[in-house]
Amino acid sequence: MNNFFLNQDPLLNQQTYDNPTPIMFQQMPNAKDCIGELDRTLKGLSPAVLAKLSENTMFNRLNSSFQTIVQQELLSLVRNKLNLNSDVVNNVNEQLRIIDEIKKNVESEKEESLNEMNDYMKNYSHLTFDEYKKIKNGKPLKEPRKEKSKNYEKRRN
Repeated sequence: MNNFFLNQDPLLNQQTYDNPTPIMFQQMPNAKDCIGELDRTLKGLSPAVLAKLSENTMFNRLNSSFQTIVQQELLSLVRNKLNLNSDVVNNVNEQLRIIDEIKKNVESEKEESLNEMNDYMKNYSHLTFDEYKKIKNGKPLKEPRKEKSKNYEKRRN
């Protein structure tokens, strides 16, 4: 014999199917659906209010933090299934390759910058850094100051 319950199931604490409560809220009777409240509130806002809201730095910071948490929670729920998807695995592997390449480039640039600074300090500290860069780029330095003063003296007389 089969039992059919219309809009009620005795195993779900006499709750109706018209307005089912998520299982999580059944286990936590004092929990409030604050996310649903936020969603309903945002959906009811006019474009003018939404525009003003998008300019509010505190709201944007809170919303960004919330979105990050949601993404982390969703990822934790689907991580195992995603790891079995070859398209996802290939995508992630390509992202990791790009990250490694960029890390190496940044480290190389950092190393070059340190080497350049060491060269400047050891061999060219009598010059300004701009003069050092000109020499390294093959550009001539301006004429020395003594020659400028001689030219000034000639023009003056």
